[in-house]
Amino acid sequence: MKTTLFTPLAIAVTTAFSANAMAQTTQTNKDEAVEQILVLGSYSSSVLRAMDLKRSADTVSDAISAEDIGKFPSENVAEALQLVPGVQIDRNRGEGLGVSVRGLGPTFQVAQLNGRSIAVNENVENSGQNGRQFRFDVLPSSLISGLEVIKAPTAKMEEGAIGGLVNIQTFKPLQLGNSGSINVSATQSDLADSIDPKVSGLYSWMSDDKSLGVLVSGAYSKRDIRQDRVFTFNWIRGALNAAESETQSLDNAFAPQRNRPTLERQERTRQSLASSIQWKSSDTHELSVDLLMSKFNVAFDEIGIDIELGGSVENPVLQGDSLVSGTALDTNLQLSRESSDSEHDAFSIAINNQWERKDWALSVDVSHSTANSETVDPIRRTRIRLNDQAVGFDYSAGFEDAPSFTFPVDITDTAIFPGRRIEYRTIAVEDTDNALKLDAERYFSGLVSSIEFGLHARQREREYNRRDIRVSDGISGQFFDTSFYETFPVNDFASQVSSSYPSIWAVPNENSFFSSFFAPELLSNPLTAGDQRNSYVVDESIAAAYVMLNVESQDALPFYGNIGLRVVRSEQSPVGTSIIDNTPQAVDFESSSVEILPSANLNFELSDELLLRTAFAKVLTRPSLPDLRPGLTFSTDSPTARGGNPLLAPYEAMQYDLSAEYYFSDAAYVSAGYFYKDITTFISTQAQLLNVEGTEVILSAPSNTGSGDISGVEIAYQQVFETLPAPFNGLGLQANYTYVESEVEVTEDGQLLAQPIAGLSENSFNLVAFYEYGGFGLRMGYNWRDDFLVSNGVGAVSDQYQDAFGTLDSSVSYDFTENVRLQFEAVNITDESIKTYFDDRIRGGRIDHYGRRFSLGVSAKF
Repeated sequence: MKTTLFTPLAIAVTTAFSANAMAQTTQTNKDEAVEQILVLGSYSSSVLRAMDLKRSADTVSDAISAEDIGKFPSENVAEALQLVPGVQIDRNRGEGLGVSVRGLGPTFQVAQLNGRSIAVNENVENSGQNGRQFRFDVLPSSLISGLEVIKAPTAKMEEGAIGGLVNIQTFKPLQLGNSGSINVSATQSDLADSIDPKVSGLYSWMSDDKSLGVLVSGAYSKRDIRQDRVFTFNWIRGALNAAESETQSLDNAFAPQRNRPTLERQERTRQSLASSIQWKSSDTHELSVDLLMSKFNVAFDEIGIDIELGGSVENPVLQGDSLVSGTALDTNLQLSRESSDSEHDAFSIAINNQWERKDWALSVDVSHSTANSETVDPIRRTRIRLNDQAVGFDYSAGFEDAPSFTFPVDITDTAIFPGRRIEYRTIAVEDTDNALKLDAERYFSGLVSSIEFGLHARQREREYNRRDIRVSDGISGQFFDTSFYETFPVNDFASQVSSSYPSIWAVPNENSFFSSFFAPELLSNPLTAGDQRNSYVVDESIAAAYVMLNVESQDALPFYGNIGLRVVRSEQSPVGTSIIDNTPQAVDFESSSVEILPSANLNFELSDELLLRTAFAKVLTRPSLPDLRPGLTFSTDSPTARGGNPLLAPYEAMQYDLSAEYYFSDAAYVSAGYFYKDITTFISTQAQLLNVEGTEVILSAPSNTGSGDISGVEIAYQQVFETLPAPFNGLGLQANYTYVESEVEVTEDGQLLAQPIAGLSENSFNLVAFYEYGGFGLRMGYNWRDDFLVSNGVGAVSDQYQDAFGTLDSSVSYDFTENVRLQFEAVNITDESIKTYFDDRIRGGRIDHYGRRFSLGVSAKF
């Protein structure tokens, strides 16, 4: 039987917004004969609620309550999730974007909203594609009541996650009762010269007989972001040749391909609205309707100068097989300006009917969601390039510092740079997800407590359209006066890196170039072969049936859990364009598969305090949608291309879990777990050099490769020291550590080679210390992960790794009254930067510096 010692506590925290809820909680405690003194809305109470949810769960899972999210620095849901054991996040310009579970990257996770599949927004501001990866930055954390990270699935759950299932939960009116709240804050970042506002509010109403409830919540935020980037694109063997005067050969030396100092600035505006209706028409029926709308705008401006090292090298210096310094005689210097205004709209509506009878429970759930991402203002690129310059370079300081460059010309002198071209790109992506779930449960008495079975159907469509227009007439080879340039906008670019790295250069004025040379009639021209090749549609239909036995025993060794089987049929229809004999031709592929996915979760109560969990499941992750498209996508800015493979089979794995949880007090636990994933089918992306129409291009393409495995250990500890004498009884600690190792087979030069999985850090940990006393609260948290493989190259192309990275965040709050709180938050206090390298740490890659973030806010409850 599942133990739920903290059920009254969980109810109290859930209803913490209302005075009416306090009275209900007090009565509940009396009825349950449990003596608990609660500080409603405190961080410690939410920690205990999360512990209760973990303890009572049927599967290996972790949870975060609303107070975890609302009271720890978190711009969005991804940043809140980094508190969970085994969870790491990807940051985009300092803000959480994607989630990795147990070392597996964002594409291996399934994100749900209130237990339902949802459409996902695509990355269009810089033309990258993430496919199935949910963009957590489109959701503000203030609208979310809780998060579940399920690491061991049941047969009832939607398939698709080798890593984990992340369930995002919104507030419900019959839980909150008559209540409301409003939060207002201002944020300031180190590098962005602005004060950014954020406001959110929630109102919940419940009828006197508690049968009808309506909830509305909304949020608005505006944020200016600046990131200084040192960016070396790749290191390639034999990319540079030794000058004739040199005696040593560079044929086998890895050389840097191209470096771009980049000033990135964004203005992000996020608006969200959520609503929920609950109606209990009778004791046996409940209807609920959930609605969520969000709009996320990103105005992007990037200023850079490309240092395209080329030709022969004088005075080369090798360190091992790395060419770390010299003078590249035929280097191109390209002034670069890129801007866009993208909009991400998301809409989700779901209707659920539930019927409860004596022996039966029935549920019908219908959901529809759309996610549209588009460049409402096109991506505009201006390229001004000076060719064949003798540029000195020095990478000998290693990846932690920027390389040094010496130029034979003044790169701020606008008069010396001839024009190259301007580029105009539009992207529109529409993602649609429709789902129907029919679930039933029949209750019994005995070892089998119930049988659950059901049918699930899901229809998914992704339509991606991209158009590129290039204009070089009147620009190429021409020189332009100062009206076509503007002043470099900051005076401290890359001030945190040591070396003679460019800190200022000539900046093209995009408006001048586009108003002078871009003719509106170009938009009426037919789509080019490249436009058609870059666009595609993927249809996906999924039908699933499942049956699951819930078991429970109170014999000598009490246990509970479930054993189930899920059968899934998937159909995929990618449609795109290929260039055959220089002629665009529509191509489409159809594939289908049937997967049988068994699972079992058995939990043994070894004592009142000690719980042993075991789990087994066959799991899969479907290929990323962009990876399924036919044809190739070429970059107009660098010699790279990306291809698709419409016949990819999904990732498949058998996974096993064994863990123990020891609840040594009502406010503390420690857990340790081991997991193993036996990957039978894997997809890897390889990069290789190809000659395409006379140009050397680095082509990246996915393919099904060999097998592999992932194994790891998770350790977690949590305690509220409530038994200590005042004022020390307000102390608390959360800590978790994850160790993961992996090995998969990838194809290189026609052979299968073993290597780690991209995006997987072997070691990671989170540590949070908090103190609450009276109306004062303080929290400090440190999140760290060690280095990991970003992407693997093939042959002459180097592998790229990201270095270890950790951030220190804090939050201080003071309750002026029972309902009014002042809060100060600081993120990335130690001002860390994200750094990458290529194979060898002497081969510098990328340095992303976005600075610290501070926020001051006030919240009120009524």
